[in-house]
Amino acid sequence: MRSDCSRRISMKLLITSDVHGDIHALTEVIQAHKDITHHLNAGDMCLDPKTYEKYHLITVKGNNDYGVDLPYMRVIDIEGVRILLTHGHIEHVKFGLERLKLKAKLNEVNLCIFGHTHQRFMMVDEHILFVNPGALGDYHQSYAIYENGQITFKGR
Repeated sequence: MRSDCSRRISMKLLITSDVHGDIHALTEVIQAHKDITHHLNAGDMCLDPKTYEKYHLITVKGNNDYGVDLPYMRVIDIEGVRILLTHGHIEHVKFGLERLKLKAKLNEVNLCIFGHTHQRFMMVDEHILFVNPGALGDYHQSYAIYENGQITFKGR
């Protein structure tokens, strides 16, 4: 599925969420994708913050990330693609995406990454690509790769 952010060709993102302390799953996925340019995580890492620094993760705070000094939401620009990164619990994504859609539109993003539901999800709404990579820390061990404006879901 393509969105307005498909024009970038050199950017390759590893997208994870809901690691829930599974450092082994995280390191295996990172090792399998050494060619990525950025690693974005949508919260609930439940790991020592030194891990974020070690693996150069861009992450946000999820509802299970206790005692971690992280923002609940980030808006970042990577190679001209404006990205909203949030866990989703603040936006109540388990009950619908209306709040998340509004936040994405207000922040004028091309790509909105969220987690919390542990369910893979992708859609384009008003030229915004919404992606939930699933959960790396549950039995599905799901994540996503963003490249050339397209999402590929993967599992361990």
